[in-house]
Amino acid sequence: TYKLNNKVLLSGNFIYYTGNAVTFPVGNYYLNGQSVSLYSDRNNQRMPAYHRLDLSLTWYRRRTTEQERSCNFSLYNAYGRENPYTITFRANADDPTRTEAVQTTLFRWVPSATYNIKF
Repeated sequence: TYKLNNKVLLSGNFIYYTGNAVTFPVGNYYLNGQSVSLYSDRNNQRMPAYHRLDLSLTWYRRRTTEQERSCNFSLYNAYGRENPYTITFRANADDPTRTEAVQTTLFRWVPSATYNIKF
């Protein structure tokens, strides 16, 4: 947090997590026409690391001695990293004998604005 002056406050927050331990399939085989995933050791892989930078700008204005107003603009995940939410597996479209990982991400950027009145 950095107080630019009596009316403006800048804030930033960096968040970093190592990837969770997960068990991904190492292969697959067919049994009675159905594809069955083959796994090795439990939790032998890690999801990619998760990190983001959240930024915020707050502008304060005092109307009276009893009333204060503020306006805040924030940006969640300011540099737009596509952090993994889940990883699923599917057959490759060109070669059904191969399995490919598909990463799902949520909320690349989330802007927000608030207006507050304290009385």
